[in-house]
Amino acid sequence: GVQGAQGVQGSTGSGVQGSQGVQGAQGASGEGGGGGISSWTIATSTMTANVFQRIVADTSGGSFTINLPATPSAGHSVQITDGNSWSGNNLTVGRNGSTIEGVADDLTLDASGVTVELIYDGSTWEVTATLGAQGPQGAQGVQGAQGSGVQGAAGSQGNQGVQGSQGVQGATGGGSIYGLFYKADPSTVAFTKTGADTAQIKAGTRIEVGGTTVTFSIATSITMPTLTAGTNYAIWVKDDATIQATSNYSSAPSAGNWRRIGGFHYAPGGNATATSGGDTTPAINEYSLWDLKFRPACPDPRGMALVADSFWADIYLLGVDHLTNGTSAYNVTIADGSSPPKIPTKFGGNGTAIYGAMTWWNANEVLRSYGKRSPAYDEFAALAYGTTEASSGGTDPVSTILRNTYTSKWGIMLATGNMWVRGADFGGGAAAASYAANTGGRGSTYQMENAAIFGGAWSDGSNSGSRCSYWAVTLPGSTSNMGARGVCDHLILD
Repeated sequence: GVQGAQGVQGSTGSGVQGSQGVQGAQGASGEGGGGGISSWTIATSTMTANVFQRIVADTSGGSFTINLPATPSAGHSVQITDGNSWSGNNLTVGRNGSTIEGVADDLTLDASGVTVELIYDGSTWEVTATLGAQGPQGAQGVQGAQGSGVQGAAGSQGNQGVQGSQGVQGATGGGSIYGLFYKADPSTVAFTKTGADTAQIKAGTRIEVGGTTVTFSIATSITMPTLTAGTNYAIWVKDDATIQATSNYSSAPSAGNWRRIGGFHYAPGGNATATSGGDTTPAINEYSLWDLKFRPACPDPRGMALVADSFWADIYLLGVDHLTNGTSAYNVTIADGSSPPKIPTKFGGNGTAIYGAMTWWNANEVLRSYGKRSPAYDEFAALAYGTTEASSGGTDPVSTILRNTYTSKWGIMLATGNMWVRGADFGGGAAAASYAANTGGRGSTYQMENAAIFGGAWSDGSNSGSRCSYWAVTLPGSTSNMGARGVCDHLILD
């Protein structure tokens, strides 16, 4: 708090000294990193928050859920603080139809003594936090003038200022609030594949879990469940140094303090070892391993593989029901001209509405809603490397199945010779020198070039391959043999 000003000393007398002035009152401390003075609502059971509501969530009676507002607008916020040890009984923040940090999962809060603020940016709830600071030291009061008479009585001590409140600790990715994540080599992923269904965390990795620093001084095996082909797995660490994989991305394996630190994909078949495709033996895709500081740059890292240490690509072709399955899921119906994808909620979808066609615009609108894009020509040639070249599948795959002949070195399934893949490149000639109303009612294009497609379809025989391209499809074009695959940048954090 601010130090109160020093009282003025009494004036000079002709004989006796003037009395000592009274010391000023202690000033109030500045508020710490919190904000606002509105009242708080006490919650002890499941509820739905209102916009701008401040809630003390007391989980002493057991875990419960606070659902976010159902129809938020940009700038709306909700603030939630720990009322009684979230580390013992976790609190769940329900997304209530929206996403949190771009991910369609609820948020689990399992650290004690913290406050979380969620702010809606118009498309997703952002999790923000700050650490409160102590109020500044007040200035020293002015010294009173010296009297010439008798020493006056001492002034009284000012009141102690109010202590500033503790601010909120910042949030990290992975659905929990934590800090340290250290790797001996930050340029590589924290895990090593040791077998078809086994992996280890590397020696020298240090992780903060619920206020406890867990150190893996030696390479340590990850406890695995019975792995299922075509499934994504999250890797969790507990404050007692237990490390375990589970198919549940949002909830910890058991009670206690856990932190999700990474994950991997268990593929239905192995990666290519040369240029003739992969095999049919289920295995961990080593290029799908990710951690908190080595991962795809898009919000949700699941179902992707790292290509040549350069960028990440979806393992599977885009499916119709991406709102439920994400953009990369095993054994789901492929989105194409005969089965167009659902419209993303970020672009006006309601959860069930489907595009009328698989145009270039619609395919890329879906990918962009997940922080992804269509591959450029050079990216496609790289992600498809290792497939069986100059060969095609012969029949419509219909779903994102395993045809191991067309698996790439990085584990990209149906990489070529099964479905044309929309590309990011334009070329191959332009339309007439006039406007064409071809965008589905969103304006017209003038001399628009064609949009490239890559890889070849099931009926293209020896024309298919990792460098196969076709530059004669217009942007509104939509056929049953043309799909999409997402890619995004590679993210390495210090």
